[in-house]
Amino acid sequence: MREELAPNEDIVFAQQNQKVMKSRGSAINKPRQLVSAGVVITWHVLALISLNLWLLRLLGYIPLPW
Repeated sequence: MREELAPNEDIVFAQQNQKVMKSRGSAINKPRQLVSAGVVITWHVLALISLNLWLLRLLGYIPLPW
């Protein structure tokens, strides 16, 4: 039977530090950009509207322009 060992935290920390030091970009950790809830809700509403319009067009309620 094969038993997996937990990752050694010291080795993982050292490997992550090496990745940061060798990266071509800046080595400074930048915070993630926060997206407001209004933008997320707007995207979801627009996606819902477009899916509804597509379904209505597929079912023939909205006539095709050609």
